[in-house]
Amino acid sequence: MDDKYFSIKHRFAFGTLVAAFFTSTLLIYAPLSLYVSGNDEMWFSFRSLLSPVFVVSLIGMVVMTALLSLPKRGIHKLLCCLVFGVSLGLYIQCGFFNISYGSGVLDGSQIAWKDYTTYGAIDSAMWAACLALPFAVYMVFKRSWRHILMVAAIFIILLQIGGLSIRLYQNQNSLDKLSHEVTNEGIYELSDSDNTLVFMLGAMDKTYYDDYKKEHPEFTEELTGFTEYDNVLGTGSESLVSVPAMLTGDVYKKDTKYTEYISRAWNNYNVFDVLQKNDCDARVYSDDKFFGNAAVRKVENIVDRAQDSQAYWVIGNTMYRYTMYKAVPHYLKQLFWMSLNDYSSFKSNNTYNPDNDEKFFADYDEAEGFSYTKDYPSAVRVYNLKGAEAPYRLTSTGEKDTDGTSLKEQVEGDFHYILKMISDLKENGRYDSATIVITADNGDTEFSQRPVLLYKAKGDKEAYRTNSAPVSLFDLPATLASTVTDQYKDVGTGKTFKDAEGSAWNRRRFFYRSTGANAKSRIEEYKTNSPKIDSDSLKLINSYYLNGGKVDNYILGTELTFTEDETAVMYCQEGFGHTNGWRTIINGTKALMEIPVEDIPENLEDLHAYFQVLNIYEETQCVITANGEEVYSGRLSSEVRQNGLNFLIPTDVIGRDRTIYLTFTFPELEHDTDVMALTSFKIYKQ
Repeated sequence: MDDKYFSIKHRFAFGTLVAAFFTSTLLIYAPLSLYVSGNDEMWFSFRSLLSPVFVVSLIGMVVMTALLSLPKRGIHKLLCCLVFGVSLGLYIQCGFFNISYGSGVLDGSQIAWKDYTTYGAIDSAMWAACLALPFAVYMVFKRSWRHILMVAAIFIILLQIGGLSIRLYQNQNSLDKLSHEVTNEGIYELSDSDNTLVFMLGAMDKTYYDDYKKEHPEFTEELTGFTEYDNVLGTGSESLVSVPAMLTGDVYKKDTKYTEYISRAWNNYNVFDVLQKNDCDARVYSDDKFFGNAAVRKVENIVDRAQDSQAYWVIGNTMYRYTMYKAVPHYLKQLFWMSLNDYSSFKSNNTYNPDNDEKFFADYDEAEGFSYTKDYPSAVRVYNLKGAEAPYRLTSTGEKDTDGTSLKEQVEGDFHYILKMISDLKENGRYDSATIVITADNGDTEFSQRPVLLYKAKGDKEAYRTNSAPVSLFDLPATLASTVTDQYKDVGTGKTFKDAEGSAWNRRRFFYRSTGANAKSRIEEYKTNSPKIDSDSLKLINSYYLNGGKVDNYILGTELTFTEDETAVMYCQEGFGHTNGWRTIINGTKALMEIPVEDIPENLEDLHAYFQVLNIYEETQCVITANGEEVYSGRLSSEVRQNGLNFLIPTDVIGRDRTIYLTFTFPELEHDTDVMALTSFKIYKQ
């Protein structure tokens, strides 16, 4: 070959293109495409991955270009052919040659590597062919080998760009992961001059408060300026529905995934935009499930984990380990195995826990009550507490009892500390200027439509009173906005609690009940024009079924969830309980799933099934059949909770309708009981 092809200009051109092939394949295409295909397993958003990928790929491109371009003649040629072969092997391995080992969980301790000897030999042969190919091209096409490899590199890079673009477009709705974190920052810090406190107690039904009030008349005597609204209608029947609706005014109707609804609700204009515009320091202490990423710029104590400098290191490090695990030959994968817990474990030690009232109260005591600052003119604090939700472990004085207490003691403990915090405001001269709301995310009787609501506006000094105005907790956003501006008519219902006192008795109010289980999971929309709000007065006007009532064909390899998005629930026909946001419980002696499959490859003997188990409630025998054939038999134990349920489904038992009928039975159980909690499932080909 002419010496001109080994000049620095030609070496740089060829070396740059081969380096681009390597960088594009391993450092850009592989991690981004793996994220798109497995984003359900990631806690961070796609955009959070872009910065680490940009930095690593830029460094990799510069280093590889120098490595391939600076050496002369033979070394240059050898390195370029070798890197081209490695890049080709990486592309084929990532895109076409990987298998799911066992359950597919990225934990090498769960993979029986010795069972994959045949696959390892085939995989090694593929890599040998890829490494040999550029050298063979050089031997056969001595004068044009460089151009052939350059064209091939450009062609594959374009394939990667096109393929990734299509997948990004197809999965655009699932890429904005909820990567935020609700911190304890400023939890007991208030403004020196103007404060709004909202105590949102879980499941605090009005009847529970009425019982408490009868036994503790001194409680209302301390609530100067408060109005008890005894005709309040909640927003929803459970916190997944009610809390976001109370905060944003938007309602979840199962018309989309829950996480997509949450993102939309927080992206939309809401009361927190108004508070921010008026220089109010707004903080909400609740479960992070109730917030979209947009809350990071609207609520002061919510931060984006993926924007933290340490998070970039965690994302980059773990994602590239995941990439290497997928990209390298079979016999090297053991060097890169990892647990996906590495992704979800990155949280600060300052995360708010809404299920731990005793800690909230103990921390308040440790902080020696509220502190007051002049750093901002006004403050809003929303405290979402456990309230009347079981299990009960709060004593009547607000301390923890590990042996458990009772509903009565739990209610007493919460109100004991709320009164203590109110006394704190009084002692520091901030009570009269404070707005205080004591309410609940939902009730706990009938349809859970009747929560408690006590309200004191700033400056109110009258004795405790009761009002039967047709109030709705959808009025909370406007009420909060009214504390900083009189321009609140475009927030929520446009009515504050005070405004509702002037409403006609037949004011239209709405309530959203989350009900049903299995594929019949739905949101029921109720309306009332009645001055009463018992269940008989609520008129059902709409039912919004999960996935619109449709059952989609299952695409092999897709992980579906039994958590808040409920993507797996459409296939459940019997035995699965109501999904409460973080798991679905199998309750009873039998459970059924019907899973129509989009496509089953020909000549495939078995499908692998994996169910992720969150908890085991009954250590009992479990038998699973697929289309009538037993595919699993074993005892539910801590090992099952750790490793999940894994079994094979013979494809020859699946009929022409391509539907998998899974039956879970528990022969030792004599009556219905909670058996185990599931969080996801996946059926895939190896």
